[in-house]
Amino acid sequence: MADVRTLSALGFSPHSGWAAVVSLGGTVREPIVIERRRLLLTSAPLPREPYHLAKRREAEAAEIVSVAGDEARALAAEAMADMVSSAEGQGYKAIACGVMTGRGRPDFTLQQALSTHAAMHNAEGWLFREAVIRAGQQMGLRVATATPDAVYAETAQATGITVPEVEARIREFGTQLGPPWGKDQKLASAAAWLALARARVNQP
Repeated sequence: MADVRTLSALGFSPHSGWAAVVSLGGTVREPIVIERRRLLLTSAPLPREPYHLAKRREAEAAEIVSVAGDEARALAAEAMADMVSSAEGQGYKAIACGVMTGRGRPDFTLQQALSTHAAMHNAEGWLFREAVIRAGQQMGLRVATATPDAVYAETAQATGITVPEVEARIREFGTQLGPPWGKDQKLASAAAWLALARARVNQP
């Protein structure tokens, strides 16, 4: 069994073609930032909007979406493997991955996804989130998900500390590291912290 002080988790805040990523390690109550990155989930210019492109080229729609998803999963898996290796080089064992999700539904057909502008944005959000989720599963990491309006409360519950304490600790990370430390880095940190806490409970 790994020493609880050496366990780590990755946290992702995905967007259309990219994600903010933070790696946290250490104890559940007092984690530290191991690394932060901005991960590209596409080789195309940002923002990557495959469903918008598919709407303009409906004869190729399924292939356009499939190619974008495959590329995003491959890039996410490559980055995860590299960050897990980097954490290991610093003495940490990665056990979990946290991913920020949205309020929209992930269960839709291609026809439904292309039906409205809002539906296309929802579908694109889920394409990149699911790419990260699947990459984490393929890496053998325990995957935790949360929405932005719930992640701080869920992290507080999982760690046994208060929401203000969670928020203060995450702000402290930014003070220590300096910019960039905006909303996405904070959410990625909360996702990583939540994943670390939940996975730690289930460690053998």
